Amino acid sequence: MITWHNLLYPIPISVTTDMTIREAAHFIQQSGGDILLVEDKGEILGYVDSHSLLNQLIHSPEQPMRYKTDVLVVEESAPVEFYHNVSIVLGKNHTGKFSGYSTMEAARHAIKTSQLTQMQKIFASAGIGIVTTDDQFQIMFLNEKAEEIFGVSRNVLLYRNYKTLLFTQENLDSVLKGKQLVSVASSFNSKPIIGNFSPLYENEQVSGIVHLFYPRRQLEESVQELEFVRNLNEDLQVLYASSNEQLVVVDKTGTIIRLSGAFSSDIWQTPNPEDILGSSVYSLEREGIFPADIVDRCREQKQKIMHVQETKRGRKLWAVAVPVFQAKKIEKIVIVLRDITELSDYQLETQLDSKDEDKIDKPLIYRSKSMEDIVEQAKRIAEVDSTVLLYGESGVGKEVFAQTIHAHSPRHNKPFVRVNCGAIPETLMESEFFGYESGAFTGADRKGKPGLFEMAHTGTIFLDEVGELPANLQVKLLRVLQEREIRRIGGTHTIPIDVRIVAATNKDLRHMVHQKTFREDLYYRLNVIPITIPALRQRQVDIVPLSLHFLEVYNKRYSKDKQLSREAVEVLENYDWPGNIRELQNVIERLVVITRDNFIEGQDTLSALYGDVSEKSSGRVAVRELMPLKDALEQVETNLLSLALQKYRTAAEAAQVLGISESTISRKIKRRFG
Repeated sequence: MITWHNLLYPIPISVTTDMTIREAAHFIQQSGGDILLVEDKGEILGYVDSHSLLNQLIHSPEQPMRYKTDVLVVEESAPVEFYHNVSIVLGKNHTGKFSGYSTMEAARHAIKTSQLTQMQKIFASAGIGIVTTDDQFQIMFLNEKAEEIFGVSRNVLLYRNYKTLLFTQENLDSVLKGKQLVSVASSFNSKPIIGNFSPLYENEQVSGIVHLFYPRRQLEESVQELEFVRNLNEDLQVLYASSNEQLVVVDKTGTIIRLSGAFSSDIWQTPNPEDILGSSVYSLEREGIFPADIVDRCREQKQKIMHVQETKRGRKLWAVAVPVFQAKKIEKIVIVLRDITELSDYQLETQLDSKDEDKIDKPLIYRSKSMEDIVEQAKRIAEVDSTVLLYGESGVGKEVFAQTIHAHSPRHNKPFVRVNCGAIPETLMESEFFGYESGAFTGADRKGKPGLFEMAHTGTIFLDEVGELPANLQVKLLRVLQEREIRRIGGTHTIPIDVRIVAATNKDLRHMVHQKTFREDLYYRLNVIPITIPALRQRQVDIVPLSLHFLEVYNKRYSKDKQLSREAVEVLENYDWPGNIRELQNVIERLVVITRDNFIEGQDTLSALYGDVSEKSSGRVAVRELMPLKDALEQVETNLLSLALQKYRTAAEAAQVLGISESTISRKIKRRFG
């Protein structure tokens, strides 16, 4: 409770009722205050303020002053209340003496300030993330919890477009029209969150949005077991949805309490699932049915375990075990089983690789509309088996797109085989592509070897750098595309293959066709559905989310806690990125490893991109001998760029001082110091 005692100021100077306007104005000027109390025989009758005196002084300075009487006397220990038609409050203490005064306006301001301070304390301790934006989606406020959840400092995020940083399927524009969105799943910096979007009102008009949210894992920990299973991470969801997997829930004692998915009598040695429910995994292990060590490993390591096991009965099981925590203790373990006994070794290797996060399942990180359209197109194309040709500069992520097409296709549970056509020696290409039979040539494996196309059978083969194929391989690849069959080196019969072909190139194949360096018929076979992936410099809005994603990856890999400053982000955004996403990834890794402080500054980023520009500059220009004017101008330009970058740290500020555009200074920096 706030009392008047907390808001009162010392009693101001008092004047009498017969004082002239000029005299009162002199008094108030001498006092340095804004108010004079008016009294008669020790009784306070009212007050006069500087604004009122100024108006009176203009008209009749020698007349007695006029004063106001909208004064209220209160006990200083009484709670603060606001009254109509009262401008001044006089407080009395317990002895009956006046102890101070306050204007109603100052009291209201003090109450609002106190409420704001209290609100900030509530925001800080609320346990949920809070973000507010203006009507253009610029971030105006975020609390400490939001910073913690995002893993990004507020000085990087303030005034940035929240709509471009946040990934959600909902239309946030509808919130600006007054609609509230409840329990919306979204992600920021690849971190899943869930929460509500509400309109932010000011003077009964929507002035922005407020987003209240928390990490989605908090919801997953609080719901029932079945809801948790439904919200497991992506690889477990895919496995659960598949008809080939068996889902097993084991309690903390090792007892099977639930079976879901496709029941496999081959695994359990019984056609009836009820025979398994209530059984101990340890008793099943003794019977040679179920290898219980994955349960023990998951419990000991307290994390997801994934590997291949073989039962005593000779069944090969591909298993994923995920612990379910309650109050930081493992309550259950969810295990996904797949019987892979019938799979050949190379199929098994490929499928295991497809779950390796360093090889497959690299996430597509984007916020730009151009990338959104291309990704949607890729997902639609994935539903059919048409050949796709991916165009794009080196490093734009063509392999990730190929993986995305495979992951969204009906072949997603089948092999994904990547072939770098530019990395295989020409003398080995044919044997690598099509395999060979026993004794096909000197040094060949006596058992023979399947080729890459055979390994990709029923799945997808990704032909990266297809423009590097030599002429003789182009002919044979064309035959594979036409006939859908291959013949091993030294073989006497053809082998039918069923593969989806996705090719990629950073070259202009049409121009190569005109130059007679690439077969025209092969070009048209590959170019069925062309997709061009734009360079990173053409989708600048993707630079920040990609940077934050890579920062999180390398922080985790190297046990660091680095953060990007606003200046560092601006440097990244203004760079031309000739190496595209691959170059960005390398730069972020370099910054995480080499920067001394946890806060990555703009100068750190400039050095990582351009080297030490201060060392590459020769200082001030001193002309002591004649030189070509062009050389002199270039030297002056180099020194100016160096001085500007050292002083202002960011390319944007340096560009403004030098009177050139950001794109121009980025180009000049690259040419001078790159």
